[in-house]
Amino acid sequence: MLLLNNNIMKNLAYITSKILFYSISTLLAFVMLFSILSFLELKLGMQIPFVEIIENRPKIHVPILGLRINVPLNYSILIMWTAMLYYAIYFYAFKNFLKVFVEKSMFETKSIKRLRLFLILNIVPVVYIIFFTASFLIKSVAIRFEDDYFIVLAHLVIAFLIYLYLDVFKRGKHIQEENDLTI
Repeated sequence: MLLLNNNIMKNLAYITSKILFYSISTLLAFVMLFSILSFLELKLGMQIPFVEIIENRPKIHVPILGLRINVPLNYSILIMWTAMLYYAIYFYAFKNFLKVFVEKSMFETKSIKRLRLFLILNIVPVVYIIFFTASFLIKSVAIRFEDDYFIVLAHLVIAFLIYLYLDVFKRGKHIQEENDLTI
């Protein structure tokens, strides 16, 4: 009974990670498509459905939800695209990380590579925030500890846990290889 519940929880976590990945990817595609369409309507004067220009600022109208979204057409859109692309890749790696626990054989080279990729993706924000903080220190701007630092702390904790999993998987692979040789 406990094994059945354990498998259900593993599959539920894996399915949830797939939903997160596809949701973030869809949102990224939506934002990229409509920000490009907004730029085309603003600069070329094309009439594009769901996009309108009000006071020289593009707005996207989402008909189902009734939302009007302002589209920044400066460098901040590139930062938004980059962050969303990073998290699309991140949730893809997260999906593959959880897939390791659903598969029949866990201790394979492929599983270790998946874990290593997820570990690296969790270290990227730490490197980013170090450069971000250094740029503020160089400019002599006061540093405010807000959401960016909390997210990086969460990524750091996840990276530490993934490192531990990676070590366990390496040892498990080594033991499995030794068992395969003795049989």
